[in-house]
Amino acid sequence: MENLFKQSNVLETISFVVGPSPATVHSITYDSRKVTTNGCFICIKGEHVDGHQFIDSAIKNGAQVIVGSEKELIMDWYYKRPDRTFVVVHDSKKALANFASAFYQNKHKELALTGITGTNGKTTITAYIRSLVNALGEPTASIGTAGVWDQNGKINVETTTPTTPESSDLYTLFNQLRENKTTHVAMEATSIALEQGRLHGLRFDIAVHSNLRPEHLDFHNTMEHYRNAKLKLFQQANKAVVNLDDAGMSADIINSFQGELWTYSIEQEATVMAQKLQTQQSGTSFDLIVHGKRYSVMAPIFGEHNVANLLAAVTTCLVKGYAIEEIICCFPLVKGAPGRFQLLTDYPGRQLIFDFAHSPFAFEKLFHTIKPFSYKRLILLIAGIGVRPSYLRPEIAKAVEGKADEIVVTVDHPGYEDPETVMSDVISGFANRPEHLHLVGERGKAIQKAMSLADEGDLIIITGICMEDYQLVRGKRLPYDDLKHIHLFLEQTNKTTPA
Repeated sequence: MENLFKQSNVLETISFVVGPSPATVHSITYDSRKVTTNGCFICIKGEHVDGHQFIDSAIKNGAQVIVGSEKELIMDWYYKRPDRTFVVVHDSKKALANFASAFYQNKHKELALTGITGTNGKTTITAYIRSLVNALGEPTASIGTAGVWDQNGKINVETTTPTTPESSDLYTLFNQLRENKTTHVAMEATSIALEQGRLHGLRFDIAVHSNLRPEHLDFHNTMEHYRNAKLKLFQQANKAVVNLDDAGMSADIINSFQGELWTYSIEQEATVMAQKLQTQQSGTSFDLIVHGKRYSVMAPIFGEHNVANLLAAVTTCLVKGYAIEEIICCFPLVKGAPGRFQLLTDYPGRQLIFDFAHSPFAFEKLFHTIKPFSYKRLILLIAGIGVRPSYLRPEIAKAVEGKADEIVVTVDHPGYEDPETVMSDVISGFANRPEHLHLVGERGKAIQKAMSLADEGDLIIITGICMEDYQLVRGKRLPYDDLKHIHLFLEQTNKTTPA
């Protein structure tokens, strides 16, 4: 792109430039392996890796412009390669965002951005917003744990982070979405992404809050730091949607936010409320109250927590200016994210549910949600996560003890951990080792084991990654799909394969 260095948001991050006048920049990246001819490589300092160590690799791959914050190192490289342009910046993270924004000609400003933050519910709220706003006629995309979706379906993009992409990846996505005629984006904003500056430079039309509970303290160290990281989203937003039922941070938002503020609740007076919840196997009916006016509604969702998530999405639509009557008409089209209490109906004679539960609170919600379901026995698959702290694993067993007739234990994303060690950590949480306990280290085989244990009328619940299409194994990202293993089991047992 021409004139990259003439744009104000780039200039504000630069200390000085040495070398020839910057040539046309054809790409921007923080990964030296992805540098192409006439590319711009920005050195980012991560938790474990410093991008300044890969300047040589970036130059060999064609980088014409190298950007970094280590002045002496950058100058050393300039003396070695005076034919390249070297840029010293105050903050590489901010520079990455500003350079990418300028490179894509600030395309993100043509999108209405909604950011969703909270410990639980972000992915589901994001999916509900996307499905509702699309049904209301506005081409809408979502970005988060479930991947990237636009108004036409899931987009096949390489993800480098579990939930909120790095800033340059985000701007690349925004440019692609605008080319696809998308006008609105609902995206998850994690505390770590906010703390690491991945959302630097973005202005959100609406910021949505779900709840705050202890999580990611290995990164944030204290709940105060965790809360403050999430509150940063509301400093970048024009309007806020707040869950009054959450004691974790709702008061902090309400007391500090200066813009237009809307609230939702199941338990107390709010702008948008739900009362008289009744769950059947087809969904949940409830009274929806908006500005004091009551509507009797039905939605194809399950669990009180998902009613709260739907309220967040409904309130977001109201903030966007849609009438409640229009929104309610779209309830039959509401779709959650894959793996979030996803009911699969094609397993003959049995009920099969995928759920992302991997924490005590999530399992508590899960068991409460299935109370209206009728079944003979409960077959439950749980998974320890190899790439997360080991102290979290026994908590899974504690949360499910005594809740199922058969329990299959497996491993998600083993990373560099021995699956046997991960499973041992998990089962150490049982006060009394269950009689019907099955340890299967490979997730695909564990799913088939769970299905083989089920008889007519049983309910099978598969928890863990569910919707993800890969497993992290010894530094490699290996393709993976839960549904493939279900299909394989059905084929092997001469049952009808789900469509």
